Amino acid sequence: MRKQTKLVAVLSTAALLALGASMSSFAATGWQEENGTWVYYDKSGDKVTEKWAKSGDNWFFLNDDGEMATDIIVEDNDNYYYVDENGSMVTNKWVSVENSDYDGDDDEDPLNHWYYFGANGKAYKSSTTSNSASFKTINSKKYLFDDEGKMLYGWVDSENGERITGDDKWKDGDYYLGDENDGAQRMGQWESMDIVDSEYTEVGAGLSSNNTFDDENQTRWFYFKTNGKKMTDEKGKTINGKKYSFDEYGRMNAEWVNFAATPTTTTTPATATTSQGNKDYTHEFRYYGSPEDGARVTKGWFQVVPDSYLNEGDYDDDSTNWYYSDKDGKLVASEIKTINGKKYAFDNFGAMQDGLKAVKFEGNSTTKIAEIQGNDDISGSYFDTEDAFKQNVSGLYNTKEYRLYYFGNGDDGAMKTGKQTIDIDGESFNFLFNKSGSTKGQGKFGVDSDKYYLGGMLLKADKDDKYSVVKTVTDKTTGKFTEITLLTTEQFLDDEYINAESSLEGVKNANDYQEYYDVTTAIKDAKVKGVDFKVVNTSGSVQKKAKAKDGDDRYYKLSGENIEAVYVED
Repeated sequence: MRKQTKLVAVLSTAALLALGASMSSFAATGWQEENGTWVYYDKSGDKVTEKWAKSGDNWFFLNDDGEMATDIIVEDNDNYYYVDENGSMVTNKWVSVENSDYDGDDDEDPLNHWYYFGANGKAYKSSTTSNSASFKTINSKKYLFDDEGKMLYGWVDSENGERITGDDKWKDGDYYLGDENDGAQRMGQWESMDIVDSEYTEVGAGLSSNNTFDDENQTRWFYFKTNGKKMTDEKGKTINGKKYSFDEYGRMNAEWVNFAATPTTTTTPATATTSQGNKDYTHEFRYYGSPEDGARVTKGWFQVVPDSYLNEGDYDDDSTNWYYSDKDGKLVASEIKTINGKKYAFDNFGAMQDGLKAVKFEGNSTTKIAEIQGNDDISGSYFDTEDAFKQNVSGLYNTKEYRLYYFGNGDDGAMKTGKQTIDIDGESFNFLFNKSGSTKGQGKFGVDSDKYYLGGMLLKADKDDKYSVVKTVTDKTTGKFTEITLLTTEQFLDDEYINAESSLEGVKNANDYQEYYDVTTAIKDAKVKGVDFKVVNTSGSVQKKAKAKDGDDRYYKLSGENIEAVYVED
């Protein structure tokens, strides 16, 4: 059976022959023009029907009425041909044919079907015996056709070479061939597509939460390998020098991804918080750029709002943090890390720290962080005022085994050493941080150049006091300071080791004094217990002159650095 299908559009045609001029010379045998059309008579004088006839270099088809066919698809012996408006068989041409089944209601049904007719005039079509997609190369591009010669488009299954339709076509399809007016196989290239993800509430953006793609209607990137198959199940595939990841259906992942935390264990932020703040959990997070980019951040900085599965609190507050990914794209967490010659601290949520921080290390490590205090603001709850700082730091350094560091302000974050000026509760204070060794960056806890430091803060007398007393407690076994305190004169006299009482008896020229506190014996006894007292001025320097007058006209009587008495002259 031979069939003809009426054409409505032609991709391209050529001036094949001036049919009237070439056929006007025929007699009874051959071509004749009758009633405005052309027919062909064989040697017996019979009109030829449903056969091909040649004129010059071109072939023409006679239909079942014996008339030359024009603008039509011809089916002949299970092959498909096209004859143009001149009736000539088309070769090496694309042709668009109206879809007679099109009703305008089905988005998966095209208005026109495309065919390609080869050098022999036959339409390219799939093999009826093959169970896999068989592509045809046309002008260096690859195309698929069904068994009737219609060009396939959209998503196609690799196993049987059939077109896939429906909302889940992007899941089930292996190849993508563009839209109904394209059809070229995507190979070694990116393609952005609008898809419908009916399961988005369950799995979201691959192995991350629903924060990035929060609707079933999504615009997603897919990548097609050089063999045309979509990229799937990749955690870090290098494409054009950058790393990308793809979920099991081929969607490029974007923003936050944690391959170690599957959707079944972290389906909601509330569930995910059971792992949040755990450095091993945090370390598994990778950042794959924006939905428009998707390139993984590798061994580099980036500033974003965390995923709700990474840090629910900062996500809810829309707080932006700085993060750093290692060579594998994993977040650096709970660590002081050297980056480009500078040291930075990252908390157990992976956020870079800035400001004054109390850091506790794991065991004997000087890089692996067990915990960081001071996350609320530049000073933190342990030292949000000067008094709180002075009351808490000795305990932080010894009982709690923290060390203070200063990581600059805001977007800086680099560990500072040497002398620094730091604001606490709106006031500026001088600090000193170790410049070298295993304690590099730690706030000085002890004496340096005749000045005492408490977690880096220089202890000095207030301008109104003029002189104050630094009290130190030393561990007799290790020789290390366990407590450093700055005392006013009143606090010094009331200290448990001094407990001074005014004494004038036996004092030479006692009438020259209103009050006289002899502390020589108390200080000697305190030293035996590892407790010592030094007078410091407003610059923090230890005083050695014999007589130092404070702001309330009280005098410290000194012998070298040792305090012997406190008195007030008449």
